[in-house]
Amino acid sequence: MSNQESTGKSTGVNKIVRAGIIVFMLVVLPAFSYYYLSGGLKLRKDAIGKKETYGQVRPIYVIYPDGLKEDQIKDKVCVIHYFGEGPDLTPENRQILDTAEKLFDQFGPDNNFRLVMIARDGTAEFRSHYQKMPSSDFVTWAWNGSTGHWRTIMENAYDMYCKSEDVDPEKYYFGVCDATGQIRHFYNALDKDDINKMVQHIAIMLPK
Repeated sequence: MSNQESTGKSTGVNKIVRAGIIVFMLVVLPAFSYYYLSGGLKLRKDAIGKKETYGQVRPIYVIYPDGLKEDQIKDKVCVIHYFGEGPDLTPENRQILDTAEKLFDQFGPDNNFRLVMIARDGTAEFRSHYQKMPSSDFVTWAWNGSTGHWRTIMENAYDMYCKSEDVDPEKYYFGVCDATGQIRHFYNALDKDDINKMVQHIAIMLPK
């Protein structure tokens, strides 16, 4: 009699366990999956924007000794900053350069990524700082002195962005363009949270 009772109890427990597993697989697991998938979808939507674009970047050519001309940023996801004419190594510019170095550490080995720094000349201290950075010899950096064209591109694009997103403009900002050369988003270059968001968005934009 006792064996029968034990068997009955065991069978009842097994049914409860099986029911619990079924509930977990059919209800709990899909709920968690939906939560994480919806979070990832939102992040991707944030990364690519609301289908708005804020302008097309211009090519940055390098001409090789054999005469071959190559656009350094064609088909690349780019982080762009406009330093302007004769920049000095101010605390803000130093922070921006150091952030660019961190971005190189994270994405630099990826041939689909470029840092586009726009500056003409600059003080000796400014040039010395970026020339001594470990990443300065790598092709991931695309320095360009055509400040006039880039100033027009960046200022117009940023003005459009701020009006579209209804945000106040920042003095220092990064722009990010996708692999088609379209500027998709801007970020406060001195705000840690905004930089973290930009890093997440770059990772999503880069080809897998």
